[in-house]
Amino acid sequence: MQEERRRHRRLRLRVGVAPVSGFGSAAAGSSFRARNVSAGGACFEVPGVYAPAEGDEVAFELTVPPGEGYSARPSRLRGAGRVIRREPGAGSAVGVAVQFTRPLALNLATRPAGVVLDDGKEKR
Repeated sequence: MQEERRRHRRLRLRVGVAPVSGFGSAAAGSSFRARNVSAGGACFEVPGVYAPAEGDEVAFELTVPPGEGYSARPSRLRGAGRVIRREPGAGSAVGVAVQFTRPLALNLATRPAGVVLDDGKEKR
């Protein structure tokens, strides 16, 4: 049995991810999903054609749905990190594990269009 090496608790948040850099120029304007997020990193489900290689630096924005106690409307968190692992995903997608190189920061400059929740419904 493999020993658990994670330092941070993972939250199974299937939030939207918008690539900012490091996913290839064709990824501009596209979006994909996070599998999970923690204080130290995240795992994204990325279409194979956009998936960065291990060691690549990436920047992204996470779209976070509104929730009682922290935000009355959807918000965006900007992040950056280094790809530490790639693994097979669903269909042609690739699981991309990213270790954050700086803390996530609230991006007040952009307003998310909508947030897709786990049940597949969009919430505005």
